[in-house]
Amino acid sequence: MMDTTSDKWMSTPSVAAIFTESMDPTFLTQGDELPKGRVYGTRSKYIHTVGSVGKVKLVSTGDHPYTGIFTGADHGFARLSFAAQPDAKKLNTTPGMGLKFLRDGIDSANLVAMFSVDG
Repeated sequence: MMDTTSDKWMSTPSVAAIFTESMDPTFLTQGDELPKGRVYGTRSKYIHTVGSVGKVKLVSTGDHPYTGIFTGADHGFARLSFAAQPDAKKLNTTPGMGLKFLRDGIDSANLVAMFSVDG
């Protein structure tokens, strides 16, 4: 909440850089911080560079079998973004969503979702 400035939309030259670093750490690293990038030191965000974040609260009805992200947390954050800058002429968007639920004594529970990169 300290920095509310927006990043820039991904530019075409930076798209090639996405192929120089593995995306595995994004999905496999435990904890809430990514390790430094092997190639450039600091990992860059190549897609979903612009988004909105909001606080969320899970209100459970209690009559479901869900576990994992829905266990041990009541509060978290949701991030909604596009993989690329929307173009009103194409009417083609690439929305994505991320959830992070904060849990006491263990790593947060995270989920990312995106229907398609085709828009």
